[in-house]
Amino acid sequence: MTLLLFDIDGTLLHVTGGVRPAVTHAVASATGKRASTDGVPFSGRTDLAIFHDVLVESGIPDPSPHLEDVIARYAETAQKTIQSHHVNPLPGVVDLLPRLARREDVFLGLVTGNVEAIAYHKLRRANLADYFPIGAFGNDHSDRTELPPMALRRASEQSGHSFSADRTAIIGDTRHDIHCAQTTGARSVAVCTGRFSRSELAPHTPDLLLDTLADPHHFIEQVLEI
Repeated sequence: MTLLLFDIDGTLLHVTGGVRPAVTHAVASATGKRASTDGVPFSGRTDLAIFHDVLVESGIPDPSPHLEDVIARYAETAQKTIQSHHVNPLPGVVDLLPRLARREDVFLGLVTGNVEAIAYHKLRRANLADYFPIGAFGNDHSDRTELPPMALRRASEQSGHSFSADRTAIIGDTRHDIHCAQTTGARSVAVCTGRFSRSELAPHTPDLLLDTLADPHHFIEQVLEI
């Protein structure tokens, strides 16, 4: 059995709004500071890492005492600010996931920088949450490379099948997704559906580089082949 671990933003979904208002509200309500996201990269990073940097930029040199409260407030607020019209499945996803879910040789999960509540909130908005019984999330650890082993363990517990890294593929749209697959010993599948082009992702040497997920047959054939 092959374990396929998907990123969400830029891979499965394009989210057009509702995130940054929730970020700024969470920081302000928890700390009394006006939130600044200037120069803070969001793509491919965990929410713990993002909020650490946002708090520093907002004038809080030691974010650690505030992180748990800020993350909790963000998770609550984002479920109100991220509406269905903000969440759009990327090309091919709506066809691909049911095909994968029907296969007896595939188990689906998530490796995402989103905190768990928001990961599933976004997926529910797109009617995709039921395809992913397990995952590892941005509230589990700030370092994305720590997430795949957690997902393997949870997939094994949920399915009763013992998954290994060499029978796992991580699918994502950033160099961070590629790197965490390589660090784990999993196969890396990069898709050019987020902010980064083929020419930007190729130097990070993913095992497979796809322009989109628009051809489910091609994805299944290529990913299970590697």
